[in-house]
Amino acid sequence: MLAVLTTFMLLPIELVAKSASLSYLVYSVTGDVYVKSKGKKVTLAPRKMLKSNDVLQIGDESALTLLDEKNSQMIYITSKGDGTLGSFINSAKSRTKSLTAQYFGYIWKQLCSAGGKKMMHPDTYMQATATSYRSQATDSILLASIVNMLQGSESPEKAMCSSETVIPTNLDVDFDLVACEDGDAVGNNVQGNTGCYVRVRNNTAGHVFVNVLNIDDNGCKYLVLPVDEESLCAHLLVPPMSTVSFKSEPFIFNNEKTREAFLLVATKEPVDFSILMNPIRSASRSKRLATGLCRKIYEVSKQE
Repeated sequence: MLAVLTTFMLLPIELVAKSASLSYLVYSVTGDVYVKSKGKKVTLAPRKMLKSNDVLQIGDESALTLLDEKNSQMIYITSKGDGTLGSFINSAKSRTKSLTAQYFGYIWKQLCSAGGKKMMHPDTYMQATATSYRSQATDSILLASIVNMLQGSESPEKAMCSSETVIPTNLDVDFDLVACEDGDAVGNNVQGNTGCYVRVRNNTAGHVFVNVLNIDDNGCKYLVLPVDEESLCAHLLVPPMSTVSFKSEPFIFNNEKTREAFLLVATKEPVDFSILMNPIRSASRSKRLATGLCRKIYEVSKQE
């Protein structure tokens, strides 16, 4: 950090002033991301404005995504360490994606005007489709895509729970369930009452929005990551070629003997993932949505 600050101080005064004046809107935060001020560090949250000379601390398997209004760009930062925002943006691990002026204006307006409320998790999920820039049919197209990928006589839910079902994918994504206690990925045999969180790997060249659907032996569903009220899904974004951990959304396995399937669903654009809580049926065969799927099955034993 000292080297970064020293280099920054050696820049011409006019360049320092220009860099400090650059502002960015926080679109998404995953993991441990803090902004430092007057010797204190504060957890960074979406909808906050940052300047290039703000000092950040970013933890392991964490990610920060920003909106650059001047250049209509989305900026992904996945580097671990301490430093100014400007130094993170200029690092080799920082990536940018240019957006159309229309779409950029839409997400900027939505992010700035939305109330930022979340539905209670895990008891309640958004059931109404929000007004969106995307086609309102996109969410149902997701279900059609999953049905098409899990072809067979069984229902998609049963196919997901069957170890004999081969799970295809359009996107190279993967995940682990990680034990809260020691930070290690749990094996296929899990003891009841084990607390876990999801760690997602995005091996594609673009960002993805993700969620994980849990289905038990009785067909009961549970959406592991909460859905925001405005259906922005910004908090579910995983930057390209990165690994992030959703430590802020832990869950606990029930203490009973059962088999549970977890299905990671990834898309290139935000969708209302709460639609997965409904029966997965195809209402459209004319369109397909590029969808990443990764399924893992766990045998849960009762803790005596």
